[in-house]
Amino acid sequence: MLAGLRHGQPEQITEALEGYASEERTPLRRFVRPQANAMLAAQSGARDPEGRWVGALGNEHWYAAQVALLGTASRSHALRQRTMDGPVARDLLPRLFPDDLPLFVTAFSERFLTDPKAWDGNRGIEAMFDWAQRGLIAPPVHQGAVLALICWAPRPSLWGYLHSHPVLIRTTLPALFDVPGVRGASAAQRDEGGLGGRLDRYVIPRLIREGAWTRAETLEWCTRALNVPRSEYEYRWFRGLHDRIAVERRRPN
Repeated sequence: MLAGLRHGQPEQITEALEGYASEERTPLRRFVRPQANAMLAAQSGARDPEGRWVGALGNEHWYAAQVALLGTASRSHALRQRTMDGPVARDLLPRLFPDDLPLFVTAFSERFLTDPKAWDGNRGIEAMFDWAQRGLIAPPVHQGAVLALICWAPRPSLWGYLHSHPVLIRTTLPALFDVPGVRGASAAQRDEGGLGGRLDRYVIPRLIREGAWTRAETLEWCTRALNVPRSEYEYRWFRGLHDRIAVERRRPN
């Protein structure tokens, strides 16, 4: 593990840890924590005269440090760890905690709800959508997960993201009508900010045109959304979506 840290080899560290239960790995934490923390605190490209890492510090060193801390943490501690880059969360976390992914989904969802604009603190939470696409978990429908799907994960566009994660189209995304938004994350705020193609004028109408959603069920979902306690700002968005879809239905072909 220490060699993997020095040389920036997260895969090597993962292989060393994944055969052991969490409680068997935690005693190793005291050996790796000082070195891992020093790496995570250093600037990109830094070199260490003490030899704690080899060469210029880069992404692989940081990934290795994150894996070392995650893999030697207790389950409860790992659930609270916020320093987690996308490749670590997406590919290596399932190998370290294969039976606990639903717990991480809950933790990621709650983390996003607490502060949707915490760009560093929410880093890596989009991994839950990759896990769903790979069949490792059921597609998440937690409030925070649903809002993260529309406001956090879609880079560069929500439509492209859904195309690469089709399992979410009839699971996580429709839950948008059943959960209220929060300050900093809602369909209305997303569309007002012009993030990667509007939901109401592009993504949802296109889902209907391409047969992924039906017009009738989407209108029904809009009506249902108006019975969920939410702000008037959000109600206006759902009414506008309903009216736009209804008008399109009446237009001649």
